[in-house]
Amino acid sequence: MIEVNLLGSAEQRRTSAALAPSRLPALPASAGDPTTAALGGLGLLLLLWMGYSFWSLGSQTAELQTQLDQELADSTRLAATMSRTELLRARQDTIQKRIEVIRGVDERRYVWPHLMDEISRALPAFTWLTKVAGSDVAGADGAAPGFNLEGNAASTQSLTQFMKNLEMSPFIRGVTLVTTAQQEAEGHTFQKFTLEAQYETPDSSVVRTVPVVSAP
Repeated sequence: MIEVNLLGSAEQRRTSAALAPSRLPALPASAGDPTTAALGGLGLLLLLWMGYSFWSLGSQTAELQTQLDQELADSTRLAATMSRTELLRARQDTIQKRIEVIRGVDERRYVWPHLMDEISRALPAFTWLTKVAGSDVAGADGAAPGFNLEGNAASTQSLTQFMKNLEMSPFIRGVTLVTTAQQEAEGHTFQKFTLEAQYETPDSSVVRTVPVVSAP
C-alpha cells in the first residue's frame, strides 16, 4: 500500500515560498514629454554654440596677437630707420653749413685786395690817404663790408674827383662824405676829409674767382 505525505509537500511549498525573493511592483511606463525633450535639445545646442564661440574667439585672439607682434616689430624697425635718417640728415646739414662758410670765405678772400687796388686807382693827383679801416656798416645783404677813408686833398676839386672815381669802381658803392675841414701846414692849405663807403660785389663779367670747395 502506497502512502503520500501531503503535509510534507505543503510544508516544503511554504518553505520555498518563504525563501524565494519577493517581486517588486512594476512601475508604470510614462510617455515622453515633448516640451522637456525640446528644452533639452535647445540646451545642448546652446552648449555647443558657446563652445564653438569660445574656440573661435580664442583663434581670433591668437591671430590678432600675431598681427600685433608683427606690427610692433615693423614699427621698431621703422623707428630705427627714421632715427638713422635723421642722424644722417643732421650730419648733412652740418657739412653743408661748413661748406657754405668755406665758400663764403672763399668768395670774400679777394675783397680787401680789390678794394685797396680800386682805392689806389681812384686817388687823383695831390690827394693822399692817412687811414683805411673797416667799419661796422654793412651792405643791405649783411655780407658786404663797409670801410672808412681818412686823408687830405689839395683842394675841394681834388676831393670831389676822388669821390667820383670811387663811385665809378664796380667794387665800391655808397660813397659818403662824413667830415671835411680846411687845414694849413707849412704854408699850404688842404682839405682834411673822412669818407665812408661799402664794398659791392661786382658783376661776374668784371671778375672771376675759382672756389676752394666745389659746389655739391
